[in-house]
Amino acid sequence: MKNLNIGRIITQKRKEKGITQEKLAEYIGVSKASVSKWESGQSYPDILLLPELATYFNVTVDELLGYSPQLNSEDIKKLYNQLSHAFASRPFDEVMERCNQVIREYYSCFPLLLAMIQLLLNHAPQAKNEQFQHEMLQQCIALCQRIKEESDSVRDIKMANTMQALAEVALGNTTAVIDLLNDQLAPYSGDDVMLIMAHQMRGENDQAKKVNQIMLFQNVIATLTLLTNYLALHMTEAELFDQIYAQGVQMIDAFQMKEVMTNAVFGLHIVAAQGYVMQQEKEKALQALERYVNTVVGLKFPLKLKGNAYFNQVDEWLEENIPIGSNAPVDEITSKTNFLMTIEENPAFAPLREEEKYKKLVRRLKEKLNGYSN
Repeated sequence: MKNLNIGRIITQKRKEKGITQEKLAEYIGVSKASVSKWESGQSYPDILLLPELATYFNVTVDELLGYSPQLNSEDIKKLYNQLSHAFASRPFDEVMERCNQVIREYYSCFPLLLAMIQLLLNHAPQAKNEQFQHEMLQQCIALCQRIKEESDSVRDIKMANTMQALAEVALGNTTAVIDLLNDQLAPYSGDDVMLIMAHQMRGENDQAKKVNQIMLFQNVIATLTLLTNYLALHMTEAELFDQIYAQGVQMIDAFQMKEVMTNAVFGLHIVAAQGYVMQQEKEKALQALERYVNTVVGLKFPLKLKGNAYFNQVDEWLEENIPIGSNAPVDEITSKTNFLMTIEENPAFAPLREEEKYKKLVRRLKEKLNGYSN
């Protein structure tokens, strides 16, 4: 009961009704001294009196206790950012203890749980050992299952299913991943186009354009992600590898995706560079790394999930539909470290480390990511 604000709530509600402590005591059937002690925090009402007090003040028992099992979207975003920064600046065990406190306190707030799952997935690689990382991922799976079983939101359930699959991938449970995602390979239904047409038929052309753009934005990112995976699957087929990478670069340029903070762009260039090293095409590998560095150098910190001049109607949608809002999923310190480690400490690029162009790219990246410390 230490963290409850029942005394303050009783005082506030009593004054709103314009009654004295004596009047409230008379109604509830206790002494004025009891009410005074409640309001001063010296004691709390008997649990059997809570429904009667709540009814009298026309509030729920949770409201009377000053406890809210839900957080609004802005509170969730702020909390996520605080914890993400804490992972980069505080002892790992200390931050995990705080995360578990938040999860226990808001166990029925499914948007908050989705944000916490994303937080744990993003920071599990930093765990102190493999066993602890395994436990974090299992915790993510358990939270995802809770959301899928208890939530009434189709969107929340779908997000939880995807995040559960991500956790299973990290654990190497390929059968579980296939079981979770296999039904997503249903033939294209055209639902997106029907939704756009429905807005057009109602004369809502602006909304139709917005919905169309948001769907296109998501599909471009999804296609780039698929191209990156497709590229990784064809590293030994030089001609097809060139073709796939060229298609990805063309898509990035066509939709100005360098300006959009998405792993789909970074990943394409890194996988291309790795493949070209495997093929002993050092110059092509360096060109792919140069595209990666150019993309990172063009970013503005602090990072934000956002659209661009082409996708100019997605910012509000991103802010409202992602549990953590438009902020980057990891803290700025972690982001900068990861950008640099991706090329400087990647063992796949060992054959390039004596190349002058490679050294220049690393130096350029370090200059951009000022404040990075090893």
